[in-house]
Amino acid sequence: MLFKRFGLQSKIIIILAVAVVSVVAVSTYLAMLLTRQLVEEAIYRKVLSQALATAHQLVSGHELDTPENLLAHLNQVKHDFKGVEQIDVYRHDPAHSLAATTDPSGEHLELDVIPNVNTYNEFERPGEDQLTIETPDGHDWIMSTPIRDGNRLIGCLDLKVSKRSSNQIIDGLVWRNVVLMLASLLAVIFAIHVFFFYNVRRPVKEMVEVMEAAEGGALAVRAHPVSQDEIGELAGHLNQMLGRLENFNTELGHKVSEATAELERRNEELTRINEELFETQKTLARSERLAVAGQLAASLAHEIGTPLNSISGHVQLMARKKTGDPATDRRLEIIEVQIETIVRSVKQLLSWTRKFELHLDQMDLRRTLEEVALLSSPALESRKIRVRTDFSKRAPEIQGDAGYLQQVFLNLINNSMDAMPRGGHLYLRLKAPEPVNGEQPVVRVEVEDTGEGIAPEMLGHIFDPMFTTKRMGTGAGLGLAICKQIIQQHGGTIEVSSRVHEGARFTITLPVDCRARTETPAPALAHSA
Repeated sequence: MLFKRFGLQSKIIIILAVAVVSVVAVSTYLAMLLTRQLVEEAIYRKVLSQALATAHQLVSGHELDTPENLLAHLNQVKHDFKGVEQIDVYRHDPAHSLAATTDPSGEHLELDVIPNVNTYNEFERPGEDQLTIETPDGHDWIMSTPIRDGNRLIGCLDLKVSKRSSNQIIDGLVWRNVVLMLASLLAVIFAIHVFFFYNVRRPVKEMVEVMEAAEGGALAVRAHPVSQDEIGELAGHLNQMLGRLENFNTELGHKVSEATAELERRNEELTRINEELFETQKTLARSERLAVAGQLAASLAHEIGTPLNSISGHVQLMARKKTGDPATDRRLEIIEVQIETIVRSVKQLLSWTRKFELHLDQMDLRRTLEEVALLSSPALESRKIRVRTDFSKRAPEIQGDAGYLQQVFLNLINNSMDAMPRGGHLYLRLKAPEPVNGEQPVVRVEVEDTGEGIAPEMLGHIFDPMFTTKRMGTGAGLGLAICKQIIQQHGGTIEVSSRVHEGARFTITLPVDCRARTETPAPALAHSA
């Protein structure tokens, strides 16, 4: 509402102005109604008196004897008396002849002293002889006054008087009331403005400046009460509050100093613990890589075990049947010994293989990602890598193995750090896309860096075991294979997109509830992990 945007002073002035205007308008209207009849009656009586005086002057001055003097006198009366529009004088003779008129071209006022009142809609008889009627349109009076010379009737004076003079008087009263109203309104506005300026605006402005200074930290400033009213009490309470805040701020400063020192000590200890934990996580990552190597060995053993057993059987049969050639028999013995060595090695590799045993529980991916970022922060800071996070508040909790998923995120962060030896930016995002066509709800994790990127010809093999884009001695090529197998055992997918010299982005999609999917066997290592 527009009224709410005005200040307190403007609101009060508007309310008072509306009140003054309303009161004056109503009073003016009521006064006009009450005084209109009184004004008309006063004018009416005045015109009757003027008509009698004019009739007397016509007799005493013998104006009826001279038509020129009579007309001049009538015009003078019309000029001097406002509201008289026409004056006619008739002689008292059998023909009622017109002696003079101020409006020769107009309609003559042919009234007798004692007319037939039934011919008029309204009439008044204010005197014994005078007669007044109102014109049908209600705009004029027609007054008839006898002209007597002593007791002898010698003529008749008829006047046509307009009622507009009463309207003019009333309009004048209205305008005076309006002017008085405006003058009063201006005086009230000026008085309110002066009062507000010295008693409200200036003290309130001072208190606002004091609060702004206190907000900036200058708690020693104080307001100066200029009155004993509510504004003065408010300034006093403000000063008391600032005094308490100043004392509280001093005490708080001492406590903050003590807490800061303790926090610095704990932060140093936490940094050390984080570094140790990060090293432990890296050790666990290496252990997981060895586990994937064992799975690779199991796959190889499965592929070569059957044909190797068949070859061994045929060699044993040939060795039992002596060929008579010592050299041939010796070669058969060497082949059999080497086959036994290969079989023993394959059995050893089989003893290393195992499948990840997931311990599913309700987990918060947002918290897991925050912990991973915290664990990696020392190494990231040392390499001048800035982390940017964008975690959706709508992301639900999921069923998953927090340890294995944390290992996946740490592995991806380690790869990003290796791809940004001169520093850069690492982005961690958590999203919750809307399900499509009734599909199971999923969450999406993105790990993106601004590193060296991956060549297009290598993207198709990035998740293959023993495949790596790192330089010799910095990686065995099992980390991403482990990550993919862990994600697949959670019923999810992992994808990569990259541009050379612009960075890489890994996108992990996990179902909110993977318990229905974890019963299916993991994909073959040669194609997934």
